[in-house]
Amino acid sequence: MHTEQQEVQEVIKVVEKELGFGEGQLLHKLCKVYLFVSGGRIAGCLVAEPIKAAHEVIPSSASENRSNLPDNKTESAQAKHTLEFGKISFKREVLRRHNHPDKSKEECQGPGAIVCEEEAVPALCGFRAIWVVPSRRRKGIASQLVDAAREKLL
Repeated sequence: MHTEQQEVQEVIKVVEKELGFGEGQLLHKLCKVYLFVSGGRIAGCLVAEPIKAAHEVIPSSASENRSNLPDNKTESAQAKHTLEFGKISFKREVLRRHNHPDKSKEECQGPGAIVCEEEAVPALCGFRAIWVVPSRRRKGIASQLVDAAREKLL
C-alpha cells in the first residue's frame, strides 16, 4: 500500500518527465503540491512556491504592439530569416501549416512567445508546474488547482 508521500513522488516523477524537468528538479523544500483527485485517481497536479515578486505577462495582442522589432519595410527577407552569432549564421526555415477544418486559427498557429513586463510587481505565490492527465484536459481542472492554491497561499 502506498503512502500519500509515495503517491505524490510518483506523480511528481510523471510531471517532471512530461514537462521536461530533470529528475528531482521540480520540488524544493518550500514548494506545496496540490493534487486534483477524481474517482480515486489523480487527474492533475500543481506545484506552487512562495515568491516576493513577479513579472506580469503581456497579452499577445498587446505584445505585438510593444515589439522592439524595427518597423523598416525595406529590410530584406534574407536578413529576417538569418540569425548570427559571431561568425556562425543560422537560417530560419519557415514552415507553413495546413489548416485543419476542425481547428480555429489560433490553435493552428500555436501560442507564440510569452512577453513579460520589465518591472516586477509584488507577488505571494508562483507556479512552478501545472499538469493534467491528457484524457482530462480542457475540463477546468487546471483552473480549479490554481484557484485552490491562490486561496491557500494568499
